[in-house]
Amino acid sequence: MTKPDYQAMSDDELRDWVRYHPQDTEAFHILMDRLDQRPKIITRTDEEFETELKRRINQAN
Repeated sequence: MTKPDYQAMSDDELRDWVRYHPQDTEAFHILMDRLDQRPKIITRTDEEFETELKRRINQAN
């Protein structure tokens, strides 16, 4: 079996790979590194949280 090219996978593809191959620790670490590099959004109030949640929902549509 050939080793998959994790770098060529999209985040969704890599997430699915890790989900179905939980023993693949290298893929898991690469996915965690990618997620850690994403910008962090901090909300301090319920209103900020609701605003951010609505923004993300609208962005996904």
